[in-house]
This record gives sequence, C-alpha cells and structure tokens, in this order.
Amino acid sequence: MRRHFRLAATGLLLASIPAFAQYDYNDDFTRAVAAHYPPLVRLLITKGGKQNVQDDSGDTPMMQAIRSHDREIAELLTHYQPDLLLLNSRNHSAATEAVLADDADSLPEVLAREDSLQVAQALGLAIKLTKRRVLNRFVELFGAPTTNDIGQGFLSNPRSFFGLGNRVAYAFSSTEERPDVCAKPATTLLLQGKICKIDGDMLSVEWQSVSNLDNEDSHCSPQKRLRFVRKTNPVWSEKFLGSCGVPPSYFSNLPASFNYRQFIVPELR
Repeated sequence: MRRHFRLAATGLLLASIPAFAQYDYNDDFTRAVAAHYPPLVRLLITKGGKQNVQDDSGDTPMMQAIRSHDREIAELLTHYQPDLLLLNSRNHSAATEAVLADDADSLPEVLAREDSLQVAQALGLAIKLTKRRVLNRFVELFGAPTTNDIGQGFLSNPRSFFGLGNRVAYAFSSTEERPDVCAKPATTLLLQGKICKIDGDMLSVEWQSVSNLDNEDSHCSPQKRLRFVRKTNPVWSEKFLGSCGVPPSYFSNLPASFNYRQFIVPELR
C-alpha cells in the first residue's frame, strides 16, 4: 500500500514538472522528502532542487526526514552537504529534531559541534525529556561528565551558553508590503545570523540571510521559497540585513537587540 502511495505521489510530482528554467524544483524537493521516496529526491537534486531549502515552517529536508524517522532519506541527504547551522522558525536545528525524535543514529551526522549553543540546547533538551538513546550517544561523543555538565548547566543557567558567533533565527512578519522580498503583512519571514554583541541579557545579531518561507505572489517570483543572503554590497546588506546592533532599514518593526530567551527553543523555556 505504501509503495503504491509513493508511486502515485511520484507520478503527480513528475507530471507537474514543466520544461522551463524558472520552475520551482525546491518546492517539489520538500514534498518529495515528505513522500519518503529517495529516487525522486535524487532526481530533483539533479534538476536544481536545493538541499538547504526551507519550507513554510523553516524546516529543512533533513529536519523533515528526521522528524518522520526516515533514516534512508536522512542518509541520502548527508551526501549533499546539508547546512547544519540552519534553524527553523522555532530555533530548532536538525540536531534538535534528532533529540525530539530520539534518533541516536542521525545525531552524530547532524550535530554542528562548532556551535556551542546548538550542542548545549540539544543536550539540555535530551536531559529534560529523558531521551535515553540520544543521551547514550552524547555520552559516546563527549563522555559522561561533559554530557552531564553541559546539559544540566544549560537547564540551570542557559544565559551562560550564549556566546559570540552562535547562530540564531528570528521569525517575523513585516507590518507593510515589502515587494523586494515578495512579502505581504501576513508573510512569514525568517532571519538567520550570528550573535555579534552581548550586553547582559541582551544580544545583538549580525543577520546573514532573510527568507520568505511561503511566497504566494507568483507575479513577484515563481519561486515559493526565497532566500536572500548578505552581499559584499554594504548598501544592499544594510537595507535588508542591517549590521551588528542595527536592524535592517527595510523592516520597520525589527528591534536592534533581543533578550537571549527569544532564542531558546520553546521546549526549554
């Protein structure tokens, strides 16, 4: 039955792929992962689907695969260089999803060890939710004393684990139409960047990208998933992404700094 469903889903998706350059293969990519069909995922990658595309919740294909316990898709995606620092609209990383799914097998592949905040949040979450399989894997990776010190330390004093360079994300909607990013007031936008300044409980972020997670205006762009990254052009970057402690001028409702609690995953607040 499941095989028939996969074949039907494959047929529908393939039939929908027209022969013109601007077709949004990324949208089909996320649906192909949800359909649990590796051959279609490979095909769409060859057609231009991006491994790091994010859906309307900010989930990457890797996050989707882990959440649905699809080990075959997760292993396939590791061969296409996933960006493990990407976060969704809830500040979940792929490692966070591995903890929630108690997926000890995927954890070593998706944990961005260079980001101490991601490691600490994942460990704190594993301890709080008593995810024994991933806790055992953390012990294999870091040793029991370090695993306990980091995990319990985050639960008791999360502020101490926020440091310069850690990656964070902020989901918001503009108060005005913003045609340069195909955004209407109801559109969810997702900023992602690195902490660049710490003043007590307040953090400043140097935003590296802004994404329109669900573009509904095909006249603006045929792409449903839009992502704009920082450029060498300082005027462009300051307009759309701002600078350290200075919000982007294009979005009038963005603060210049944030309380660190904004970036703790909801399950740990």
